[in-house]
Amino acid sequence: MEVETVVTLVHLSDIHFKPRDDQAQLDLDQHIRRTLIEDLESKPAESDYDGILITGDIAYAGKIDEYKAAQDWLDKLFSKTGMSRSDTYMVPGNHDVDRDYVDPSFPLWDSHARLREKQSPVDWRDVIAKQLKQDPLHSLLAPLGGYNDFAQGYDCRTKPDQLAWHRVFPKSLDDELNIRLHGLNSALISDSGDAPGKLLVSEFQTAHFERSVNTIDIALCHHPPEWLMDKFSLGDALHAFTPIALFGHEHNTRIVPEPKHIQLFAGAVQPSRRDPENWLPTYHILQLSPCDREPQSQLKVRIYTREFNKHLYRFQPRRNEDEEKFEEHRLRIPIRPRKPVVTLAADHVSAGDNESSDQPIVEAAMSTKVETAKRELLVHFFRLKTPDRYAAANEAGLLRDGDDSLQPQTMWAEVFKRATDEAEGLVKFWNAVASRDNEIRELPNPFKE
Repeated sequence: MEVETVVTLVHLSDIHFKPRDDQAQLDLDQHIRRTLIEDLESKPAESDYDGILITGDIAYAGKIDEYKAAQDWLDKLFSKTGMSRSDTYMVPGNHDVDRDYVDPSFPLWDSHARLREKQSPVDWRDVIAKQLKQDPLHSLLAPLGGYNDFAQGYDCRTKPDQLAWHRVFPKSLDDELNIRLHGLNSALISDSGDAPGKLLVSEFQTAHFERSVNTIDIALCHHPPEWLMDKFSLGDALHAFTPIALFGHEHNTRIVPEPKHIQLFAGAVQPSRRDPENWLPTYHILQLSPCDREPQSQLKVRIYTREFNKHLYRFQPRRNEDEEKFEEHRLRIPIRPRKPVVTLAADHVSAGDNESSDQPIVEAAMSTKVETAKRELLVHFFRLKTPDRYAAANEAGLLRDGDDSLQPQTMWAEVFKRATDEAEGLVKFWNAVASRDNEIRELPNPFKE
């Protein structure tokens, strides 16, 4: 009897870290964050966790001190749940934008206003492409500088040449059903003029979507489609390519299921106390597992919505209409039927039988393994203190004259590109990082053949 694989993901959103979130007297939300970790420790979904998906608004104003508070709390969460930075994926929200860059008197404000005046997707694409290609300072992304410094350590930053990231999740379902994550940035033109229908993702962030047999695509986006100028094109792309889409922003928890697509709208971990009607801290746990593979393939999606009881100071299940502590939905998905296992006698095996018809699948699996190892290397590199980063990069021979004139995000990105491009670059870089990180010091080098 085969054992069904389950992937369990924690969905957090709108944490809104502020500098005063330091467990001191003025930190009113400390018991929320503390009891959320305690709730995860209790394993309400009766499963270990495989990953954390954060759909934006990690910070409150996009400031460096806020991301330090976020990292301190996430480190506590990691230590209590067995997860790590390499299990964590994120996208930015409007509160991850540093509004000091988009003051109404600054040029970037005018740029946002002109873009919002345009009604054509062609015009939107032209303006964004021009700003990304012709502006050497990449001003469009400047308000996300604090977020990108933080997200670079999770391999989730927004880059001028890659506004949306996509990663194959390390753990597969049933050993042959992959999960692919897509991080979309809906805060590209966010400022104090934000309103429903005034933000933009753009088709540049969905052009890479593709249908892949035996792959479950999950999209992360802070703003729900109704907040976007391109809500129709984004909605079409999500419905066509991603069985699951996760959103934040509205602080209103709800689940919208369809036969082939489900949208999950998160509440806020730390909603604003200025809006008492919507003040209900919540988060989700998703469990994914394949079922009924033949004749019709389905994905079972079990969703645990956890909400904070302000009288008991603890998280508890949000009961649905069936009085269950979770909701369960099934999505129709394309899965290649399993091949029967055939055992042949030795004298019936020819040289041709050794050539697998699944060679592309094997190659894809190897590529996924390498990409997973590269992300693990990046995460552990950014765990190092700054002097150790320089020492590791130098030991691996990846620093160049003039690097010190580059902005740190750009410099470290160049270091990783060199490691990837140069012969034995990743092998040397892993050794240099591992010698400074006790967690991976004794692990085998994944880049050695």
